[in-house]
Amino acid sequence: MLTALKNIFTGFSDDRPEASASSEQRRLHLAVAGLLHEMMRMDAAQKPEEAHTAVAGLVDMFGLAQVEARTLLVEAGSQRLTSYFDPAATIMRMLALEQRILLIENLWRVAFADADLDVYEDQFVRKMAHLIHVPNTQCMLARQRAKQLEY
Repeated sequence: MLTALKNIFTGFSDDRPEASASSEQRRLHLAVAGLLHEMMRMDAAQKPEEAHTAVAGLVDMFGLAQVEARTLLVEAGSQRLTSYFDPAATIMRMLALEQRILLIENLWRVAFADADLDVYEDQFVRKMAHLIHVPNTQCMLARQRAKQLEY
């Protein structure tokens, strides 16, 4: 009886490990795309430059094709976030510090894409940096790198 129960519980995760890994990777992509989409909406005016920069961030972070990154961003936008806990937890679990810093830099890039940093955009990036445990120094260095780019 106990063996049967054990087989049921282990069967959920051991049947297809490649499907589980693929699902986790998809979840990570959606979490990052969701945060980039939220960044686009922070100043209440979504501009094409912000969308282009968000797509470039997904391509840069995950090596996705442009079309795939655009589709992912649209999908993430249709699934409006009600809490930042789930994407932050996924990102913390699956990305190393260097990759999380790159995410923060991409959020800053989206914020600066329209050449106007809104107070809500600034607050959002700082909040996300705190939630995914990016040190404030690294957050500010990422901001400087993003600010130096030509838009």
